[in-house]
Amino acid sequence: MNKKLWISLGLLIVAIFSFNVCFANNGVQDAVNGVRNVVGGAENAVENAAKDVTNTTKNATQNMENGANNVKNDVTNGMHDNKNTGMTATNANAGNNYTATRTSTGTNATFMGMNATTWTWLIMGIAAIAIVALVWYYSMQLRSSNYDDRD
Repeated sequence: MNKKLWISLGLLIVAIFSFNVCFANNGVQDAVNGVRNVVGGAENAVENAAKDVTNTTKNATQNMENGANNVKNDVTNGMHDNKNTGMTATNANAGNNYTATRTSTGTNATFMGMNATTWTWLIMGIAAIAIVALVWYYSMQLRSSNYDDRD
């Protein structure tokens, strides 16, 4: 009985390894092809989405560039128009001996007898004295606290 078992087992092993086609391999191959198809589809979807984003960005940039060029052209044309209008007005007034007069309020404006320059220097001086006093006060406080901490 033992001899028949060994012979049957040997024939079974020879039969298994003598065939080229393995049925398990067909299932694995189908799974591999399925995964490839899924990955390929996802790759195509991502690629198409990236192309769409690129095209949208490119179009938006082009529209912004066109708008900026239009604004630049409008400003340039407006400046030329203003220059021409100004030249016409200057030429029209040249024969009338037009002179410009100063329209400021004058330099005699004072508050408590001092003009704006004097007040500015006065405030800056007071601020400088306050800063020096605060620095001196804090430096003295730090020095005295260090002496108190010693044994």
